[in-house]
Amino acid sequence: MAASPSKSPLRRAKALTRQWAIVLAEQAGLRQRPEPIAPAGGIPDFDQWHAARFAALWLGQATTLLRLGGRTILTDPHFAPHAGVTIAGRPTGRRRSIALPGQVADLPPIDVLVLTHAHMDHWHKPTLEQLVSPDTTVFVPRHTRRLLPGRGRGFGRVVELQWEEALELDDLAITAWPCKHWGARWLIDRHRGCNAYVLEDDARTLLFAGDTAHTDAFDSLARVRGGIDTAILGIGNSYEPWDTVHATPEQAAAMARRMGARRLMPIHHSTFHDPQEPVGQPLERLKAAWDPGEIIAELPGKAHLE
Repeated sequence: MAASPSKSPLRRAKALTRQWAIVLAEQAGLRQRPEPIAPAGGIPDFDQWHAARFAALWLGQATTLLRLGGRTILTDPHFAPHAGVTIAGRPTGRRRSIALPGQVADLPPIDVLVLTHAHMDHWHKPTLEQLVSPDTTVFVPRHTRRLLPGRGRGFGRVVELQWEEALELDDLAITAWPCKHWGARWLIDRHRGCNAYVLEDDARTLLFAGDTAHTDAFDSLARVRGGIDTAILGIGNSYEPWDTVHATPEQAAAMARRMGARRLMPIHHSTFHDPQEPVGQPLERLKAAWDPGEIIAELPGKAHLE
């Protein structure tokens, strides 16, 4: 079932109204919300994790744990039961459909923290406060450092990268890459950046896209990087009305194919309850568009180690 982007602003507005009417009814207790499903597994044993040359674990939404270049990398960390902010002690936003596979305290030491943009389901301030460490290097888009806890002063190093800027950390290279999204945390701060990232060691190259709509921005990776070992791409989050800023499963497969990706790690789907996107449906659609044998870590808590 391929989903084509909706062109009509009216149609998009109607879809948004339908979605949030249900979400707000659940928030007010007027509509029952399903209980979160148990994750497929948990966080691997630290010794097993550190022994891997490459490892990947999806924790939900765009939060992934990666082992590459002898370092542990955490992306867009969000460890909370709801997608929104907490107001007067009351959590807001959509509730998790699949429970977290673990908590921040269960993670191995984080060497590198990668943040793609300041949206609340990718840049969760209470989670970031738990991750502050002088041993962690943080990569963020332009004009976002001040959004970090203490403006980033508790971390070992904070690096703001613009598109195509890069930095090497011994055996790990990180390059900010263009994507098709936007970086504002609120409506008016649209000067903030939004990055995808190319992560490389001497054996493999990964693309972590965070959020992006269908774009040709990654096509050149097939040429300039000789293709991608693993493309980490979002495949969901309400195809309509958000299909102008998030890729569908079919579009993610097409982008991965054009960038020369050998395999695909799908993220950003089936995490927070969405009445218009049943749990598991994005993955089913992806498997119709991409070889299921070349999909890794497709469920929260299901680790891939090499």
